[in-house]
Amino acid sequence: VPPRNLQSQKLPTKLASMLSDPDLTSAITWMPHGRSWKILNRELFSSFAMPRYFGHSNHASFVRIVNAWGFRRVTKGTD
Repeated sequence: VPPRNLQSQKLPTKLASMLSDPDLTSAITWMPHGRSWKILNRELFSSFAMPRYFGHSNHASFVRIVNAWGFRRVTKGTD
């Protein structure tokens, strides 16, 4: 998907594209079990991935967007 079209996509499509993007493997990745994803390098994610996929680099805004879609941060447990 060309970068201009990435910003107009819904969050699930953007996440799928980001998680499949070989340029972003050091910034965001699927967890080994495949049920969740993890931001590995917040600075790289905010400075490289977010402008490309969201048109800005505001991490707090990204968190609000994923929360609005029903995603929740997991800090304990298997996921």
